[in-house]
Amino acid sequence: MAGFTIDLAGRVKNFDLPKTQPLIPLFEAVVNSIYAIEERMEREDFKGKIDIRIIREPQEIAPVEGINSTINEIIGFSISDNGIGLDDNNMKSFLQSDSTYRAEKGGKGVGRFSWLKAFDNTKITSIYKDDDTWVKREFEFSIDKLDIDDSLKEAEERDYCTTVELIDYKPVYRKHVGKSPEVIATKIMQHCMIYLMSPNCPIISVIDDERYCINDMFEKRIKREDNPIDFVVGSEKFSLVNAKIQDASVGGSKIYLYANDRMVKPVDLDKTLVDLDKNIYDDKGFYYVGILTGKYLDDNVEMNRTSFDISETAGEDDISMDDIVSKAKEQVEEYLKDYLLEVREKKDARIRKYISSSAPQFGHLLKYMPDSINAIKPTLSDAKLDEELYRIKRKFDVELKKENQDMLDKMSTGIDDLGQYEQKFKEQFEKISEANKSALAEYVYHRKIILEMLRKGIHLKEDGRFNKESYIHNLIYPMRKTSEDIEYEAHNLWLIDERLAYCEYISSDIPFDNNPKEERTDILMLDHPIALSDENNTGREFETIVIFELKRPMRDDYDAKENPIQQLLGYVDKLCTNKVTDKNGRLIKVGSNTQFYLYAVCDLTQKMIKVAEDRDFIETPDKLGMYKYHEKKRAYIELISYDKLILDAEKRNKVLFEKLGI
Repeated sequence: MAGFTIDLAGRVKNFDLPKTQPLIPLFEAVVNSIYAIEERMEREDFKGKIDIRIIREPQEIAPVEGINSTINEIIGFSISDNGIGLDDNNMKSFLQSDSTYRAEKGGKGVGRFSWLKAFDNTKITSIYKDDDTWVKREFEFSIDKLDIDDSLKEAEERDYCTTVELIDYKPVYRKHVGKSPEVIATKIMQHCMIYLMSPNCPIISVIDDERYCINDMFEKRIKREDNPIDFVVGSEKFSLVNAKIQDASVGGSKIYLYANDRMVKPVDLDKTLVDLDKNIYDDKGFYYVGILTGKYLDDNVEMNRTSFDISETAGEDDISMDDIVSKAKEQVEEYLKDYLLEVREKKDARIRKYISSSAPQFGHLLKYMPDSINAIKPTLSDAKLDEELYRIKRKFDVELKKENQDMLDKMSTGIDDLGQYEQKFKEQFEKISEANKSALAEYVYHRKIILEMLRKGIHLKEDGRFNKESYIHNLIYPMRKTSEDIEYEAHNLWLIDERLAYCEYISSDIPFDNNPKEERTDILMLDHPIALSDENNTGREFETIVIFELKRPMRDDYDAKENPIQQLLGYVDKLCTNKVTDKNGRLIKVGSNTQFYLYAVCDLTQKMIKVAEDRDFIETPDKLGMYKYHEKKRAYIELISYDKLILDAEKRNKVLFEKLGI
């Protein structure tokens, strides 16, 4: 009898195996099989093979056509090889923690502890030739059984075969395994690429409902360059094999960092090489794969082979992972330079087109923030591209503000030689000018969008109805707000008249006297006006008061008593009592010289025209509106149709749109 001389349970407990890497124990078993085959090859010529059988939960449903066992969860694996077998030397190494038996091949002597970390049961059977006798060694390997019966029995079979059964995944690992045998075969292929490159690599197969030959998958999917690229980081030499993998399941281009011929760490290039996005598979039918090796990686791999003992960023003397990966990425960029150049050119053209047609406010960034623009990923949606351009603009604004302050500080302390700073001043003023132009472009483009929204807003919706007054109202000015509540840019009064935007006080959908009971029914109908003045309410009489009324598009239920003209004149009568207060409780004083400008924004339907004609309204020259001056009430009244509103606004902004190319 023989046994471990260590605290096996403690060793397993301390073994670091991330739950998201449940196939590490399988990889360890496969590599052990490769080593065993290589050891036998040193003695005789034969073809090695490794069969990996997937063990699933028992079928719990009645057989149904088109449904097979792959719907059941994977609970383990059986790995069989025809290598040298678990002879006395290998058995001694197996029983010794941290064995150095295969140290020259990178063996750490700890891989089998990952079996106990992830599985409840492990069974090992090995048939091999001991001198001239075929023998069998069979035992269970578990935390609960420290003593192992390593006695030999005569074997009936006459061929080398060692089988490791990894059974009953622990729940924390089981849920991360997946169910696809092809995906598992692909991951084994990725882990063992260096072995698969060798002409002496054994035939490795994954067996489930069908057989997946990993060697065939490798040959069909991987197109590798014969000559690796060598480069140096610090004093350490590294080697990179460039390859193209025709397998969408890889999910992106990567560099695989290997140690002792085993894949340890993948690096996603999609996140680090800007123009190497996942679209490369759609464009070219492959992902890039780099196989990175080097003695420095071999010497600094952690015992569990899931990470390296290498700092992410460099200290004074050490080589960092950033140094290694950055240098490797340079080689990748050179290898893929033709493709990356094509992607960059398409990306640059798309960004320029987007800025020109949809986001002119970012135009100056092309000149002043080229590095940030080049760092934009090529496959962003328009919405994400806009967000990225806005982020770059914010960065530009911050830098510009700092540069402006630095320039002012230098001027305030005195400049001995103005000519020395003349070029700097010229460049700074140019940046300020370009930024201002972009701000103007953003403002003009905003107007274009608002006009489009207004145009669509007056058309029938899909349900066959027109938008309510609230749609138009909020588009022109937010409801239930005053000029004290919102920023200047938050309204679009310019749609009606540019001069309205400069009034000192604006209230929207707020009752007279700020009293919810005051004429509340009219307000709820969204027929209450926005009252405007060109002065602060300081207690003096207002010289000008502008009131406008908004109506639902194509409304045609007006009569002599219920119509916007009557409503507007009613508001004038109310104000002329000099008893009405604004939101702040201050009287809105009206005198004999106060002029009223009354606007009703509504479509000139037949009933609306009849009401206006009965009151002697005159048609505007463009025949899209009607007007009248009411002498007794000192009120100019105008009916503005939505067609007129849009056409007039477009005419006023036409030159700006043309200059901007929109």
